[in-house]
Amino acid sequence: MKLGVVIPCFRQTASLLASVSSVRGSLIVVVDDSTDGGVAIQGVERVRTQGAVGFASAANTGLAYLEDLGCELALVLNDDAAMRPGALDVLHQAFSAGDGAIAPVLHEPEGPVFGIRVHRSGRIHLARKSGAVEALSGAAIMLRCAERFDSGFVHGFEDIELCERLSQRGLAVRVIDKAHCDHAAGGTVGRRTRQAQRAGMAGHLRWLGGGVLGGLRGGFAIGLNIAQVLKEGGPAPRFLGIAEGVADHLRASPRRH
Repeated sequence: MKLGVVIPCFRQTASLLASVSSVRGSLIVVVDDSTDGGVAIQGVERVRTQGAVGFASAANTGLAYLEDLGCELALVLNDDAAMRPGALDVLHQAFSAGDGAIAPVLHEPEGPVFGIRVHRSGRIHLARKSGAVEALSGAAIMLRCAERFDSGFVHGFEDIELCERLSQRGLAVRVIDKAHCDHAAGGTVGRRTRQAQRAGMAGHLRWLGGGVLGGLRGGFAIGLNIAQVLKEGGPAPRFLGIAEGVADHLRASPRRH
């Protein structure tokens, strides 16, 4: 299957150059989601969004672009992630008819990530050991170009929601242990910022669905976010981000089922 690479980018950074360099030799499209349209790398295809539309919509723009070029598979790669030598080929060879999405092992500052574990309560956590998982990180994920993220998500939980839909269709979601990728984790949007907390809270509630705030699980999710900020010692603006995320969710269009 013909393969391309989509790299959504919010701002031009050294990490973007490293991301592109790690997949050189492939058909690459950088989706410029910056507010000023200033992202450009010589020799690399560039598609411009309206600006600040978020990861999910930017990734969808890239997937559609590659699909129009005849690609069947795409690696969606964060602009703060870089594939290790040979990893892209390993993923390409591993993708099978029964797969919905596959991913490499992510190497982040806090340790390796072997996918995402999802609990019925609505709690999630990163898998630190190899094994079956329910979802994959959007930092580096290979899927068919015909797939789309739910554009109602901005930055957070769109990868989990997509994997959930793929699994419901009977397709596998798995990590390929022989493929590896370095991920700065938060290089695009810092994880412990008001902005990230806002997007993450809204995404968490959207993913849960059911009722205005996801019922009991929605309340539990809000409590989890508050507890996380307390555990990490703030900073205080993250609490405002939680409130803003709840408000964003209440204003948003219903999740597609």
